Amino acid sequence: MKNKKITVVYAVLIFSLFLLAVLTIVIPKVLNVTPYVVSDNKMGPEYSKGGLVFVKDVMEPIHVGDTITYYENQGKVIKTRRVIAVDHKIDGYFVKGDNSDKAEMGMVHKRNLIGRPHFYLRYIGFLADTKVMNVIKGSLFVGAILMTFSTLLFQTERKQRLRQQAE
Repeated sequence: MKNKKITVVYAVLIFSLFLLAVLTIVIPKVLNVTPYVVSDNKMGPEYSKGGLVFVKDVMEPIHVGDTITYYENQGKVIKTRRVIAVDHKIDGYFVKGDNSDKAEMGMVHKRNLIGRPHFYLRYIGFLADTKVMNVIKGSLFVGAILMTFSTLLFQTERKQRLRQQAE
């Protein structure tokens, strides 16, 4: 009975990790999107802080009302905002957050444009943080070792019980 409970727990853990990997690695590769963490609430509730927005390269022209994701401060900050005006002469966009009364300072140049948000997942933006990913990797490694040892231990106990019953 104890072995069955452990097997079920392991199965749930492995399935959860598999699902998490599919959501954050496989689906973005298949759909050709790149995940970015939403760092503020200026586009809430559509894109809330701490969520993961999946951005696709821009193929068609950007229009007023479109939502775009772009680099700011030489790539140090990534923002998602709504376009409120397009300047075709300079190839730039004036943007504003849905929760903000004022437009963002300056203009977003086309060279800083990453793309358009394709879809969004709430609450899992922490997964894109490298520190969190290193902790998760370490935890998975330790967990794999512990699962291996516990499986070996229970198999050894089981064999001993079977030998005792055979005698």
